[in-house]
Amino acid sequence: MLAALISAALLLASAGQAAEEPVSKQAATSAANLEEARQHAAKAKVHYDLGEFDKAAEEYILVYRLRPLPALLFNIAQSYRQAGQYEKAKQFYKAYLRENPDPQSSAAVKKALKEIDELLAKEKKTKESPPAGIREAPAEVAGGRRPAAPPGVAVPPPSAAAAASPGSQAAPATGSTSATLLPQAAGIAASQAVPAGTALAQPKPAQAPVSALPAPAVTASREAPSSSRRTWTYVLAGTSVAMLAGGALFVVKAKNIDNELLAGPHSTATADDLMSQSKSAHGVSTLLLIAGVAAGAGAGTLYFWPTSSGAAVAGRF
Repeated sequence: MLAALISAALLLASAGQAAEEPVSKQAATSAANLEEARQHAAKAKVHYDLGEFDKAAEEYILVYRLRPLPALLFNIAQSYRQAGQYEKAKQFYKAYLRENPDPQSSAAVKKALKEIDELLAKEKKTKESPPAGIREAPAEVAGGRRPAAPPGVAVPPPSAAAAASPGSQAAPATGSTSATLLPQAAGIAASQAVPAGTALAQPKPAQAPVSALPAPAVTASREAPSSSRRTWTYVLAGTSVAMLAGGALFVVKAKNIDNELLAGPHSTATADDLMSQSKSAHGVSTLLLIAGVAAGAGAGTLYFWPTSSGAAVAGRF
């Protein structure tokens, strides 16, 4: 029995050691994974701060493989969004909503998805729209015709223009065509050779058509203002000054009469006489002032109103 008890105790001890070994190995593996995840998370943060968003997303993906936390999906989506990879950002935003259906954070994520959809639609519209700098060719160019000449300018036909320009000859074609044309040109040159001692006539430059030459500049001359107009201007100006001065005098006179009428008691006849004088002075002053203003307006009109050539009355009062 003692031997059986000893063997049973040895078996239990060996079984306990065998059970403890997997637990210790699993704990060591978990600790190693956690440490590796922390290292990748630190690298991802450095890449994100430096603006290397693609590398940051890759590091966050490695962290998620080691520690599958929903917050890492959000970090991956943010990194891809900053990198401009909107399709991948949408994929990880939706994965975050699926793994973490929190109403507080889902509102912000849905807003980010909406903004990404708007950006993608704008990019698609920009790619599909035609370039802004290209326009259709004019009808003359598209049909092979020459553009119409401006009115008043004579355009010679192409054959006449080519004949008129001195020294302008068709350039020889390249390739096999030039090989066949060059011997013929040599023969023509030999048959038309000029004897020695003969002076060559200098070609006269072609004269441009008369209608194509620019028209001589015409200097617009101002016509001298008429003496009668100047005289009427001065007369009206003097009349305006005289009438305005007379109106001012009658205004002063009417004011004096009013002051005298209000100064003290007067008899009925005196009061009636003063009121009549005041009324007359006020009427005359009003007429003179109106006439003076009208005469001044007429003088100003004659002075500043332009003549047929654009010149106003020259002179000073």
